[in-house]
Amino acid sequence: MRLYTVLWVVVAAVFCLTLVLDVTQQKTVYEDKIVIAFASMWAPGEPMMKGYEELFRRFEQEHPEYKVEPRWDGRWVLAALRPRLLTGTNIPDIVNTERDALIVLVEAGYAAALGGVVDDVAYPHDRGEPAAPDKRLRDAFLPKILDRCHYDAGDEHQAGLYILPAGIWSGFIFFNRLHYEQLGLQLPTTWSQFLANCRVIKEQLGDKGIAPLAADKDSYSEFWPQFLLNRTLGEQVVQHSVEGAGPRFDTDPRYRAVFQAIRDIHQDGFFMYSWRSSKWPDAQRAWTQGKATHLICGSYLIRETLEYQPDPAVFRLGAFPVPMLDAIEWGDMEPVPLGDPTGVTATIAGHALMQDAPNRAAAIELLAFLARKESAAVLSAVGKEIPPIAGAPFPAELVEIQDMFQTAQTVYKTGFHVYAPLWNKYQWKDLYRAFFMGEKPEHEGYLTVDTFLGELQQRTDAYHQAGGESTGDRRVAP
Repeated sequence: MRLYTVLWVVVAAVFCLTLVLDVTQQKTVYEDKIVIAFASMWAPGEPMMKGYEELFRRFEQEHPEYKVEPRWDGRWVLAALRPRLLTGTNIPDIVNTERDALIVLVEAGYAAALGGVVDDVAYPHDRGEPAAPDKRLRDAFLPKILDRCHYDAGDEHQAGLYILPAGIWSGFIFFNRLHYEQLGLQLPTTWSQFLANCRVIKEQLGDKGIAPLAADKDSYSEFWPQFLLNRTLGEQVVQHSVEGAGPRFDTDPRYRAVFQAIRDIHQDGFFMYSWRSSKWPDAQRAWTQGKATHLICGSYLIRETLEYQPDPAVFRLGAFPVPMLDAIEWGDMEPVPLGDPTGVTATIAGHALMQDAPNRAAAIELLAFLARKESAAVLSAVGKEIPPIAGAPFPAELVEIQDMFQTAQTVYKTGFHVYAPLWNKYQWKDLYRAFFMGEKPEHEGYLTVDTFLGELQQRTDAYHQAGGESTGDRRVAP
């Protein structure tokens, strides 16, 4: 008991000391400068941090009256802000974080609405670009991405725009350009073309230890159904099925087509050797060493592979969208419209203006500067971020998808984990993992496509019978 008391006192003392040190920090004083405090989700040494430092240097050259004071808090940026917000001490002007994470500050009333800002502030021209008096800051952004930055109304805030997009992470099939060039392969647009490419790679390069697909167990497996479901059925249809108000998983032929497609990539020799026991990030390393051709992942993969310093003689990164299924066997069902085959996912990082920003006018000038095409080009080239700015160049590794992404009519808004986190955790996750990992009948947990869909529907029915997302006992049995 005495030891427990001592430990409790030590922990409390450390916490109090940390709080005092944090709230008593004072901004560096820059004589004759207006300081813009910029709290960022990026950590020292990261590619995005280096990109922002370059932009802040350029901004200060154009605006010598300002000094940007960055705080590289990393992914704990919101936790680091908490003492400052609670005490009103050293509140930053701008917070750089993810759109979904920012909801905490929006709901608490700490973030300023930006609807008036994007409509009132002039369009941020690149240097030397002709003026366009009829354009505003809003016009700098891809409209579909800016729309995703709106929040619904809450107790402490009105519905509206509270973050300006600065970068996007999206999912693609990444590939080794050298393998495609060596074999004369074309980028696939349909699932059958993708499978055909995988067969050629297996037949032509398999003897050299090169596989069509890289994977660490099921580390990247959720990307396959995420894209195929949305593009085959549409995002809302899938959500309605999860919520019990849409087509059934075990009877709608579109669901069977999606999971049969996932089963079809589990052919002998398609995945890299020992993938079922591989641990992240071994697949990335093997892929950048030229031991596999494809790897499905989010676009943050580009940054992650930089540290491996791949040999350009064996690896050159490229990407293409997950292909659309060729056709659906409708059986007795009348064909219905499919989802948007050009739809894209978008996890958005951006810039929020704090409600109590000490230097609001200066912060808005910086926000406009960061929305220039040439500013976005720096974050694209150095930070490897997909730009949300209309007309800005993409990272060199993503040139094939630039036109498709910038003209996409559908930006998927949600996922299982957003609208049905309990269903996702207790009904879907383990079952899908068993389906994906059970590659052959001899593997433990192997499920046929029909067995998987039947059990998924049974679990979904039991989940709703127990109260769905409001149930107290989350682990309902089928």
